[in-house]
Amino acid sequence: MSGKPSKRAAPGRRRPNFPALAIFSRTPVPGRAKTRLIPLLGPRGAAELHAALSSDTINKVENLPLNVTRYLFLAGRRPQQLPNRFILDRQRGVGLGVRLQNAFQTLLRYHASAVVIGTDSPLLPSAIIRVAFTELKACDAVLGPCPDGGYYLIGLRRSSPGLFRGVRWGTAFAFRDTLDKLLRRGYSCSILESHPDVDVPADVRLLLRELERSPSARRLAPSTWKCLTALIDRGKKSVGGRGRRAQKLK
Repeated sequence: MSGKPSKRAAPGRRRPNFPALAIFSRTPVPGRAKTRLIPLLGPRGAAELHAALSSDTINKVENLPLNVTRYLFLAGRRPQQLPNRFILDRQRGVGLGVRLQNAFQTLLRYHASAVVIGTDSPLLPSAIIRVAFTELKACDAVLGPCPDGGYYLIGLRRSSPGLFRGVRWGTAFAFRDTLDKLLRRGYSCSILESHPDVDVPADVRLLLRELERSPSARRLAPSTWKCLTALIDRGKKSVGGRGRRAQKLK
């Protein structure tokens, strides 16, 4: 990640013929990032893993051969370095549903369609993102489900007030709730193939095993692989309680 800070979208940036691709992320502050992984990795390790996941996602999007306008919607303080070719904006509102609603209102003001992804699916192939934009040429919405009941991607051609109100975020019902709300409002919706995300300690262990097994997985998530191996090594060398957390990865 490098380059000068990108600027927030302005009306002069309206590009209706170019879809928008936005990443939802947050500044990796220890104790505030990936909090459900703190029992396994500690506050510092969880924040480092979040930074690695974000880096892999940004690189994946940055290298997509698509005529898209790229956005980074951040929660938390502004980082010192920002990726090239991204427009920076803030996540606005309380709760994920409100923040998604506000982001789509911004994106669809300037673009005919928009896709939003998170940073928690490091093994998501870039081809799936391309498929999402293809599906939006024929459908009003597209969703990419996760096995745990959430989703790693959502794309829309139009938005409506309160679309995400009542979605049970962080539960096994988030995907189902969102799909139900879309269909009840008359949206046509395409469902992509399922891909796992990294939310809880068991997910980290599964991801590590896949990275150890598969060279193609390591190519998809090089920063995440480097981070996890560093955390394991730190745990082996440490004689303190904090370092021992990382030994639980193996």
